[in-house]
Amino acid sequence: MKRSLKVIGTLALPVIVYFSFLNIFVYSESEGPIQPIVFSHKIHAGEYQIPCQYCHSYVSISAKPGIPSVQKCMGCHNQIAGQDELYIDGDININFNQEINKLKDYWEKKTPIPWVRVHYIAEHVHFKHKPHIRRGIECKTCHGDVETMHVVKRVKKLEMGWCIGCHEEYAKDEHELIRLKDCLTCHY
Repeated sequence: MKRSLKVIGTLALPVIVYFSFLNIFVYSESEGPIQPIVFSHKIHAGEYQIPCQYCHSYVSISAKPGIPSVQKCMGCHNQIAGQDELYIDGDININFNQEINKLKDYWEKKTPIPWVRVHYIAEHVHFKHKPHIRRGIECKTCHGDVETMHVVKRVKKLEMGWCIGCHEEYAKDEHELIRLKDCLTCHY
């Protein structure tokens, strides 16, 4: 009996870790994930018209767009304090002062904000934003109208069929279409 409990205990940790890890990715796509700080893209990208590439500064040079560092956020919020009032817009309630204080806590503790990832591409796909940016494809083509979202959510399933359809739509000519539909364009 003791031996079987030890085996169950040994198996329990990987199972718990697996489901805890899986839980990070499970949320309602219509609502988006609950983030550690209530950050509104509608306010930052919409009302204040901060360009996507200002915060996601690695998007044109790296395969990953880069999540803004606490330092990047504090670059503005050292100067811009939140108002201690409740901002209400539809289903969202934000106390700016409270949320900026959360940001300042991460800054003081010198720890990154544990943002929950929203967009995923399979590991076997080698996607780079740079050629898409050079082509003039807007961020909203894949990510939706982020400037109207308080909480960013997935609006497109970034899967092969959708990508192929986009490549067909944006190809300049038949020669480029053949190259864009070649498996090695994305799988190398």
